[in-house]
Amino acid sequence: MKNKAGRVVSEGPAIATIRGWEDGQKFTRDLQKLDRWELQAADELTVHVGDVDIVLAQDPHSPHLGGYVWLSSMVLCSYLQSLSQNHRKDRHEPVKVGDKATWIELGAGVGLMGIMLAKLGVKRVVMTDIEELVQTMQVNVDLNGMICKDLDGREIFEHKSGVDGEVIVAPLFWGDKQAIAKTKELYSPDYILACDCIYSEASAIDLVETMALLCTPTTIIVCMSEVRNQAAQNAFIREAERLFDVELVPTAKWHGKVAKHIAFDETLNLYRLRIKKTAPL
Repeated sequence: MKNKAGRVVSEGPAIATIRGWEDGQKFTRDLQKLDRWELQAADELTVHVGDVDIVLAQDPHSPHLGGYVWLSSMVLCSYLQSLSQNHRKDRHEPVKVGDKATWIELGAGVGLMGIMLAKLGVKRVVMTDIEELVQTMQVNVDLNGMICKDLDGREIFEHKSGVDGEVIVAPLFWGDKQAIAKTKELYSPDYILACDCIYSEASAIDLVETMALLCTPTTIIVCMSEVRNQAAQNAFIREAERLFDVELVPTAKWHGKVAKHIAFDETLNLYRLRIKKTAPL
């Protein structure tokens, strides 16, 4: 059904509002359930996570896997948003979303997770991905009314009044030891975040190496992965267990904190990692 403005609406809470072109016509449509094809076909979308809205521009035709939103990131957004509301109530949560931490995200894509963390009040968020996706992340930080800075602290866009936080955006190719060292020196992470970054055996090994070089003895790594390729999952676990204490967080411990209307039928693994004291780096 359509409202008076011609916008397609339906009953129930919207997960996202998508905008794009369909059959030569511009459209705006609310989505009440996760739909990979609908979300990734949009030119622009507003993701609704509790009372937080994140505006994103993306390229449906991007040749890069991070060029558009993936469903697992929306599930993890909902979980972290729930933790941000209740972090003082449950000291036994595997992750704390507080206002004094520094988070570094690997494989940030279009920037959904990092922007959401900044909107939740996280002190410092550093989003990283391949060079080709940096401009998209910068634009999306700006679209959300935040200051966007590069790794050296320079503002990317002209300063605006009424900004709500800031996000650092930088290129980081997994395995690039020089770039990893500089990022760690400038922004020692309390948390490292990686969502849907395990997609091949080779990339899984590079991801683990980057995590190990980037983290400190107290860093907590949060990694969510949709299980599409079991060989890639096995490679990640095999390499990670060599360097980290790896915990597969039981579904019962986190799934209930995801909003009930965000139904996802695929298998998601949530890992929590800490570097071993005797890791062979």
